[in-house]
Amino acid sequence: MQKVNDFVIIGSGPAAMSAAIYAARDKKSPFVLERGNMGGLAATISKIENYPGFIGTGAELMQTMRSQAESFGAKFDYGEITKLAQSDAGIDLEIDGDEHLLARAVLVATGTERVRLGIPGEDLPGVSYCATCDGPLIRGQNVLVIGGGNSAVQEAFYLLKFCDKATLLVRSRLRCDDTLRERLEHEPRISVELGVIPTKIEQADQELSVISEDGRTFSAHNIFIFIGQRPATTFLPAEVLAEDSSIVTDKNYMTKIPGLFAAGDCRYESVHQVVTATGEGAAAAVAIRNYLK
Repeated sequence: MQKVNDFVIIGSGPAAMSAAIYAARDKKSPFVLERGNMGGLAATISKIENYPGFIGTGAELMQTMRSQAESFGAKFDYGEITKLAQSDAGIDLEIDGDEHLLARAVLVATGTERVRLGIPGEDLPGVSYCATCDGPLIRGQNVLVIGGGNSAVQEAFYLLKFCDKATLLVRSRLRCDDTLRERLEHEPRISVELGVIPTKIEQADQELSVISEDGRTFSAHNIFIFIGQRPATTFLPAEVLAEDSSIVTDKNYMTKIPGLFAAGDCRYESVHQVVTATGEGAAAAVAIRNYLK
């Protein structure tokens, strides 16, 4: 007979790490599965300033959380959940399209994934969705940053550590908060171009160019895209999802499927902050402890 795990956590961002810490301390032996970068998108944040008691990079915070969870006995591994279904033995998780894992309780804490432009050329070398990952490779160059929200503006400031100039290409208007807007006004190395609707990205002579719908062309050595995020929930059945693909839960973080819980940015009406994700992860772990009893 196949072994049934007590508690499996899908994802490794703040909600997942917090739940792993709580569950491991409670001797529930959580097993954490991550399909990509340990720490999720939080690990790519260049600087976190609004997490109580901590100022630093997202990678540093997530590594600290993982070490703490591991110190209590949490186990981590890589694997992508390609299908999830209810079974007589619990919840059946299909991993990488062929392996199967059974669990009495599952916490989905997959967070969000970055939205792509969906235009020709966005997969060219030099186009990136992660300033923390690729910023150190652009020293002394000029960059284009596509997006007008908090993430795009924050990453533009981070990229100034490595590049000479950054140009923000904004579809309509800036949507960042007032603090970032004020910082932009006092930073001459960042310029803002409004009304830019990218239709394609081209490469020539070691330069990349964004072609706008109105015919304008913007060129630089590298392009960084930050136009939004969406819940990473494509593997879940439609019955637990809202229209925006986020996960609907009750007040105890459980979905319509018994034993299936959700927490963090992938959950419906989440605040999308690291600090609230960790809180939800802790609350979900307590709810799962009570469910397993």
